[in-house]
Amino acid sequence: MKQLGNTFNVFWGPWQLTAYIIAGVILWSACVSADGYVEYKYKSDLDSSKTSDYLRLGYKFENNFYIETGEESAELGYKMKVHERLLVKGKIESTNDFNKNGAEVEVRYVFIK
Repeated sequence: MKQLGNTFNVFWGPWQLTAYIIAGVILWSACVSADGYVEYKYKSDLDSSKTSDYLRLGYKFENNFYIETGEESAELGYKMKVHERLLVKGKIESTNDFNKNGAEVEVRYVFIK
């Protein structure tokens, strides 16, 4: 096997286990301080007997942007406070084994606060 430089020697040489332990500790510490969550979503259509449910793992970033993914669905969106009384939310969602896609935007203005 041809060596691809000194960087890759660490991952295939005698330091292999040490490199993986260090990488694991760094990733674990990032995950512990992350804003991760689990969400269960249940939908029921009022006109028919269609129901659907999703279990998703998600992550919320500092700027109110979020991303969620599950076995057959995914969603990414944002929430932005434009003014003290004006809130804008948007999302793109993919469901039904990623065959059904949609986008949604909400604009909310609060009259009295």
